[in-house]
Amino acid sequence: MIVKLKSTSHSHPDLSGDQKYFVLGIEADDYRILNDLGKPYLYDSTLFDVLDSTEPVDWITEFGEDGERYSYPVPLNAPGFFEDFFDQKPTQVSVFWQVVNSTLSHAA
Repeated sequence: MIVKLKSTSHSHPDLSGDQKYFVLGIEADDYRILNDLGKPYLYDSTLFDVLDSTEPVDWITEFGEDGERYSYPVPLNAPGFFEDFFDQKPTQVSVFWQVVNSTLSHAA
């Protein structure tokens, strides 16, 4: 899935209006994208226009109690994965970059 910021905002200085972003996953209906600083942060999906709605076939999709959507590739789908990633745990950092590199190379 590829998205583009609808409009630039001072509240999101780490996103550019002219940049296309590849959605790495969906968490509680928010998009996890690699921002301009190279960080995989969550952003409200309403900030973006969807340019290509094609989702990777390896995503696992689940729905929360209130119908919110969670979709990630299998290696990133473990509970607490991103907490461990941001805590710089070597295994999660390595797995994350392997998944991102593989995903982006297939998208190209």
